[in-house]
Amino acid sequence: MYAPKLSHLRFFCAIVEAGSIAAAARRMHCVASNLTMRLKELEADLGQDLFIRDRKKLLITPAGRLFYKEAKDIVSRADRLPELWSQGQPRGILNVGALDVAFLSLLPHCVPRFMRDHSGIQLNILKKPSFSLERMLVSDEIDLALTDGPVENTLLEGTFAFSETLHLVVPDHVKKITPELIEQSDIYLFNKDCFYRRRAEQWLDEKSYHPHSILTLESYDLILECLGTGAGLSCMPESVIRQFRERGQSLKTFRLDGMGPTDVYFVWRKHAKSQIIETFIEMAQNGVGGEVFQASTEAGQSAS
Repeated sequence: MYAPKLSHLRFFCAIVEAGSIAAAARRMHCVASNLTMRLKELEADLGQDLFIRDRKKLLITPAGRLFYKEAKDIVSRADRLPELWSQGQPRGILNVGALDVAFLSLLPHCVPRFMRDHSGIQLNILKKPSFSLERMLVSDEIDLALTDGPVENTLLEGTFAFSETLHLVVPDHVKKITPELIEQSDIYLFNKDCFYRRRAEQWLDEKSYHPHSILTLESYDLILECLGTGAGLSCMPESVIRQFRERGQSLKTFRLDGMGPTDVYFVWRKHAKSQIIETFIEMAQNGVGGEVFQASTEAGQSAS
């Protein structure tokens, strides 16, 4: 399919606006014969007469009038492109993907300030599980991810963001975690592409615990409603638990014995860490008040 050159569109618009080839040539600082040749090339490529030649005058045709309407917009937009960075401020579109825990802990501390201080950057943030985030980074769908780390993919690089602790959440009547309790219970977890599900399954394997079944429920609110009936168990990140407690909801939790904190990292494609990405990471690491962000921890009983 034929695509007109931008230079041809500029010449055409100049002819329309100046009223003649001679006047357009003066405006474009070129010889008239050059414009005449380019106009003939454009009409031939389009298969349309854009002007009617009436002795020494050019009269624009209906087809030419429609083409000018479209071409003028393209030329105007092209002329504005150099102005994008004329004021020396960072501008761009930054696509970020993050685990749900980042929306509860780190991101609320930095995103509002980032958007206020860097209004020229369009920030898009998606909530995705860890394995989806890695795939989206590699396929160039996002520029930066907040996901579990350290990164092992050789196509990616990363740096520490914060730590997150996983807890076992149980109905109120549970006094102690025992193999018998787990064998009799369903465990509610997110889908298999969720890193925290993999961590929970790893803990079960290490303890040789065999739950009645592992069910997929991709909603913490729904999981808590199920636990409220007195049945089942679940594993949740500390940030999620803290959010529910701040809402006034009572949750009974046990630490997963033998499983330390899970590190969450900023991850990007190797050799693709732009200045905008660096600015976002720096602001996130330093929080709103200038202090380095740290996820808080809460004491709880141990599930041994």
